[in-house]
Amino acid sequence: MRRLVVAVALCVAVVAPVQAFEAFTVEDIRVEGLRRIAPGTVFNYFPISTNDNVDRQLAAEGVRALYDTGFFQDVELQRDGNVLVVNVVERPSVAEIEITGNSAIPTDALIQAMRDSGLAEGETFNRALLEGIERELRRQYFGQGRYDVEVESTVSPLQRNRVAIRIDIDEGRTARIRDVHFVGNEAFSDRELAGVFNLGPRPWYLPFSRRDRYSREALGGDLENLRSHYMNRGYADFSLTSSQVSLTPDRSGIYVTVNLDEGEEYRLGEVRIVGDTIVEREEMQELLGVEEGDRFSQQEITAGASNIRERLGVEGYAFANVNPVPDIDRDNQTVDLTYYVDPGNRAYVRRLNISGNFRTDDEVIRREMRQMEGGWYSSENIATSRRRLNQLGFFERVDIETPQVPGEQDQIDVNVDVTEGLSGSLQAGIGYGSGQGMLLNFSVAQDNVLGTGDRMMLALNNSRVSSLYRLTYTDRYYNVDGVTRYFNASLRETDARRARLSDYGVRQGNLDVGFGIPLNEQDEVRIDVGYEDLRLNLGSQATEDQQDFVDEFGDHYINYKTELSWTRNTFDRRVFPTSGARQSVGLELALPESDLEYYKARYSQQRYFPLAEDWSLSLHGRVGFGEGYGDTSRLPFFENFFAGGINSVRGYRASSLGRRGADDRPTGGNLRTVANAELFFPMPFVDSDAVRFSTFVDGGQVYDTRRDESIRLDDWRYSAGVAFTWMSPLGALTMSLAEPFNDGPEDDLDRFQFSLGQFF
Repeated sequence: MRRLVVAVALCVAVVAPVQAFEAFTVEDIRVEGLRRIAPGTVFNYFPISTNDNVDRQLAAEGVRALYDTGFFQDVELQRDGNVLVVNVVERPSVAEIEITGNSAIPTDALIQAMRDSGLAEGETFNRALLEGIERELRRQYFGQGRYDVEVESTVSPLQRNRVAIRIDIDEGRTARIRDVHFVGNEAFSDRELAGVFNLGPRPWYLPFSRRDRYSREALGGDLENLRSHYMNRGYADFSLTSSQVSLTPDRSGIYVTVNLDEGEEYRLGEVRIVGDTIVEREEMQELLGVEEGDRFSQQEITAGASNIRERLGVEGYAFANVNPVPDIDRDNQTVDLTYYVDPGNRAYVRRLNISGNFRTDDEVIRREMRQMEGGWYSSENIATSRRRLNQLGFFERVDIETPQVPGEQDQIDVNVDVTEGLSGSLQAGIGYGSGQGMLLNFSVAQDNVLGTGDRMMLALNNSRVSSLYRLTYTDRYYNVDGVTRYFNASLRETDARRARLSDYGVRQGNLDVGFGIPLNEQDEVRIDVGYEDLRLNLGSQATEDQQDFVDEFGDHYINYKTELSWTRNTFDRRVFPTSGARQSVGLELALPESDLEYYKARYSQQRYFPLAEDWSLSLHGRVGFGEGYGDTSRLPFFENFFAGGINSVRGYRASSLGRRGADDRPTGGNLRTVANAELFFPMPFVDSDAVRFSTFVDGGQVYDTRRDESIRLDDWRYSAGVAFTWMSPLGALTMSLAEPFNDGPEDDLDRFQFSLGQFF
């Protein structure tokens, strides 16, 4: 009935303005009532011209055409002799739009949405359009769980046929989720399924959590998570029957009910690969990762298909298609799985395109690329290129795409798009370290000198324990084989007394030149030769061993040193890695004919295991050993290893572990062993690219093999705690809170430790 009334009203609105005259031939057309709109605009839309024979039907079409423009709120046709008079009343234009009371949805976003809908300043006002926008606003707020939102618009007339629109929004409260209930689940409890959801009641121990903030999009994502949970655990017939969202009477609470049908649990039957596999079928079968008898898992099935595509990509098949097709046997509760493999054509690279590098030379990027123009495409080379570019540290983002060349079946382009980071820095600041105290630093560094990829740094650091002045220059591409050459000049003064170690001071100057020789994509050998001038100053409370050393060898030493090292690095990125490993072995040697003859060997391995999105586990082990040789009977005491502090075993004072002298100050030792296990995890509302949280277990000890009768792990000191690292503008800010759990009465504890500033 209501639709009939509306239809009749529309007919009357169109017919009534034209029923006052009979058919006639139009000699002229006159438009009256225009204020803003030009007559030409009316004639452009009006279907009647001079010399047309106008009857009631054509006149009605003319009125309808002008109404349809949206420019007019009233149109009437009249006859003045043989002149057709078009009387119009223009809709007002929108002079200004004001929105108040909104915070959940930004004003700019609302204005843009209104503009996209046709309601904006300067446009013709349409009340129906405004009412539609009000309804859509309420719908958007409902989707955010704000069910008591109020939206009220006011239209105020202005001079010159204009209006001002004011939209007042009272967003109200966000309804909180009180409970999520599941109906139909038998294999998994409500508690297990609730753990799959990101939405749910807010835990008491997370007072700032937004878990209980309902939104339609978040619920949709959680339902997909629930589907994946079942499909990855054997339930191939799982289905979501329905989901309901119920409000409490005061609209402050939400109850979510999910109705589901689990179906039966399935196992895999026959697993086959059909098609041209290119490589050995046995190798492909291994890449699948599933076999007969395994529990059905959509995730593992998809991963197997991805592994095959990746393997074919290594062979140059960029367009390979792998389609796993399940055949469900509901009687036996098995799923036969067939992977249909179509490798397509082998592709080669037509062109390598580089963009976004406004500072870095193209040549620098091309040197890191392992996918060459004109060569066969290799997904492995693409992945290696991306990793090498990320490890440079020049770029905030590296994107590599491989689109197919239009019209070609065997060609692709490689498009490398980078976002330049801040490769240069000028820093002057104040820091603090639990082991070094107040730190004043000034440094000028450029990791990408003139876009060449070379690195130069001038650094001056002063603390109560040490002062360091250093100038370094690194040529990353010394020759075409990728050899790195670097120079270093430094002067360091250390006062061990202020570090609460033994009573001595050291003034040390070094000049070094070295080369880094790449063996492959991950391995590098470094060779360093240098000159060292070292002066030793013993205090009045120096130990007997230290005094004996000076009596035997003096207090001024000229040493000629070399250092050999091998490093394998497969980290996925330079800062905050999440996967890969770094392993290194090094030997530092004071050469024969130096005033002191000794060596120090080091071994380190750190490995990251990705566990989930933004979750990773790090295992890190380090061993260091030193000894004298030739005319030097022992490792110089000022070259001893130390442990304890924020960079080794947290919870113990810096450099405090190991043997102590007669004055009860740590003396270090010629053997150090340290191990760390650390779990990194994300925090809500925190940028994971700049901040990292972790919980850890540390262990380690320092030994003097000349005095300790045996090396026992029982002597290790352990701690556990939590840590936080932020890459601040002043450098890395690191804090840790640790609890030692097997400390002895002789140990110095320092549970809270932090460092701030740039250390070199």
